[in-house]
Amino acid sequence: MDKEQKNIDDFIGKAMQSLPVQKTSADFTDLIMSKVVVEKTSTATTYKTLISKPVWALIFVIVGGLCVYLSFFETAENSSWLPNTNYNVLTSPFKNIHLNSSLVYGIAALALMTLIQVPIYKNYYKNKFQV
Repeated sequence: MDKEQKNIDDFIGKAMQSLPVQKTSADFTDLIMSKVVVEKTSTATTYKTLISKPVWALIFVIVGGLCVYLSFFETAENSSWLPNTNYNVLTSPFKNIHLNSSLVYGIAALALMTLIQVPIYKNYYKNKFQV
């Protein structure tokens, strides 16, 4: 098998020597890159948000309006949505837990940094992958 492969390599080498060397055109790279750019703009990977910006704006307006309405127009007759609910059952396991103020500040800082970093990373990867 090795001798047969060597014979094939020798035959191909001799055949290649007899062929003239061809030079590419001056705009060969430009032609290749233009085809690569055309193939890169595929519609198959187009990013579309699940919830559009106008829908988010509508959600924020509705929630904000509801908060304003409930803060200004609350009736004195029924000040709670669930007036007969006993919340002691839910809060009793947590009565003996006391958090250190440093821990609370750390959790708040972690939440704040997460809220800052998410848009930064989103923008970075959006620009990196040209989504």
